Amino acid sequence: MCARNDVELLKDIVRAVSEKLPRRYQNQSKGLVGIEEHYKRIESFLNNGSSEVRTLGIWGMGGIGKSTLATALYNELSPEFEGHCFFINVFDKSEMSNLQGKRVFIVLDDVATSEQLEKLIGEYDFLGLGSRVIVTSRNKQMLSLVDEIYSVEELSSHHSLQLFCLTVFGEEQPKDGYEDLSRRVIFYCKGIPLALKILGKSLRQKCKDAWESELRKIQKILNVEIHNELKLSYYDLDCSQKEIFLDLACFFKGGKRDWVAGLLEAFGFFPASEIEVLLDKSLIRISKYNEIEMHDLTQEMGREIIRQQSIKDPGRRS
Repeated sequence: MCARNDVELLKDIVRAVSEKLPRRYQNQSKGLVGIEEHYKRIESFLNNGSSEVRTLGIWGMGGIGKSTLATALYNELSPEFEGHCFFINVFDKSEMSNLQGKRVFIVLDDVATSEQLEKLIGEYDFLGLGSRVIVTSRNKQMLSLVDEIYSVEELSSHHSLQLFCLTVFGEEQPKDGYEDLSRRVIFYCKGIPLALKILGKSLRQKCKDAWESELRKIQKILNVEIHNELKLSYYDLDCSQKEIFLDLACFFKGGKRDWVAGLLEAFGFFPASEIEVLLDKSLIRISKYNEIEMHDLTQEMGREIIRQQSIKDPGRRS
């Protein structure tokens, strides 16, 4: 029998590998930018040669790329395990029971409540030796049971430009004549992948005048898709926490933590605990100089909430 040629053999190998990957995620690793840096930082912790069960939390603000990173890790590492599952928000108990005792790779994406995570991680006997569990959440409190938390930072200017250009132009560099316009978008997004992708898609095949118009618009009104994604963390706050967040967004960004806390306490708030909640939900950060910081887009989200209270009559806003 004649041997098959190399091309046919290669096709068979590619087909066999593709069939082993979960179809839902096969194409999601295309066009990833800056993912190698994350791999290097996470690889040593996951240490797939270790026989102990290890759990990793991936934490950060909305739109920062937590799910994208978890998906990339899943695609890269899951074929090395006896079983693997990727769950969004909730996991299927029946599917989990089929994995009992095996060396498995599990991703729990966008965890908003701690009950299921407590059940899974609290019963390590459920997982076989060498299993790995990755949990993503924008709320650090949801990750209190994991072995280690990895904080996802904003993209660098270089990677931001690369991601934006791939989205809007299909190549890694701006088209001739669009260099300055592209850099203005990069400056506005401040390293948030979701914002870069949303604006990139909205500007595809648009003329320069349309770009200029859109850039002027977003300086006054936050893009609705970006606003809705960032607002998810705001929805989870109670009334007091929401008021404090809006005060910080409108008046106190850059203020010393102790001074701001003292002022808020004088107005009947409970800043010592409430500020911790805002920190855990990635809505604010504290600088090394003890100043309250907030991503520009998060601040714009807060201001947009106030603006929408009374769009045409600013005097009626809280």
